[in-house]
Amino acid sequence: MNKVKTEIKKERKTSGTLSVPFCGYTRWGAINKLAGLLAMGVVLSAAGPALGRPGLHVARSPVVNGSELLATAAIAHNDIWAVGVVRDTSGTASTLAEHFDGTSWSVVPTPAVNDPLVAVAGSASDDVWAVGSQTAVNDSPTPFIAHWNGTSWSVIHSPNLPRDSFLTGVTAPASNNAWVVGHTFGAANGLVEHWDGTRWSIVSSPAFTDVVAFAISADSSTDVWAFGVSNVTGGPEALHFNGTTWTAIAAANPLHGFEGEGVVALSPTNVWAVGASSTGEPFDTVVPAAEHWDGTSWSVVPVPNPDQGTRLRDLLTGVAAVSANDIWAVGDSHSATLTEHWDGTRWSIIGSPNPGKVLNELSGVTALSDGTVAAVGFQEDSTILTGLILQN
Repeated sequence: MNKVKTEIKKERKTSGTLSVPFCGYTRWGAINKLAGLLAMGVVLSAAGPALGRPGLHVARSPVVNGSELLATAAIAHNDIWAVGVVRDTSGTASTLAEHFDGTSWSVVPTPAVNDPLVAVAGSASDDVWAVGSQTAVNDSPTPFIAHWNGTSWSVIHSPNLPRDSFLTGVTAPASNNAWVVGHTFGAANGLVEHWDGTRWSIVSSPAFTDVVAFAISADSSTDVWAFGVSNVTGGPEALHFNGTTWTAIAAANPLHGFEGEGVVALSPTNVWAVGASSTGEPFDTVVPAAEHWDGTSWSVVPVPNPDQGTRLRDLLTGVAAVSANDIWAVGDSHSATLTEHWDGTRWSIIGSPNPGKVLNELSGVTALSDGTVAAVGFQEDSTILTGLILQN
């Protein structure tokens, strides 16, 4: 383990510091800090808040004490889901789902399963998938897949996976075509499952050897991308499915590396991954980072760092696209929300609200071609965590 990875692990011992879904247990936030950010880095240019671009505002949503929203998915402008976790006063965790009907957000009952829902995606109002892991009595997590049929959430049978396995990402381009990715803690290979409209099955491929994928996105049944890291090189690696075969493709790996935590596929020649890098010396700190696939290769694209020249940790945790020239990425910047926007030419910082008095972080973002954008995360006042939803 290198210096950057070691230092970030130390940071996560304090509430409110960085956390990544290396075990699929939680996304960036203050719940159950887990190690996993690999060596990364490229020095990026600084930029101030963009002017003239409308930003996101705080949405009125249920106040659920002890909650954190980890992912979001929009089916339509009046059909948006946010999922995550809620803990009671004893520390017991359970799944959490909230829904926006075009007028208001409300909590929707979820299966009685311990621990978080960490990713969500859907192809229709009655076809939404969410993934997570439940902790058994022996403290060994077991992945599960939940489905919304338009009326209720239920756990859908899926293949048994090894102990200490986690699912971290899901994409659902069609009712008969959904994918989930994850990994087994301590193992070298990633986990991939596919839904064909009838059942979930484990997918095997040499491409998954020594690769851990954190996020997945598809723009069609023949263009599916997962993004993660190589357990051999420690560098970023992408997995691509062309409708027949999965292929491992090395991503751009700057001097200090890059870890992608969010990916969005727009077309076979336009895919974005966002996450974090390290600046290297003299500050050797974590900064927001992005990579782009142009149909031939991955390349690093400069992303503004709101705390350029400091030792503060700033990172991006999710990305979503309205169009090729209207892309949103979210994360956190030194205990504050961070939203950045791609206009087809460059990334710029968009000012975002911070209602929490102690901490504010964003974990995921969703967008639709009609311009709808929503981001989720959490806020903290004193010692109370509550979910945070931002909308445009």
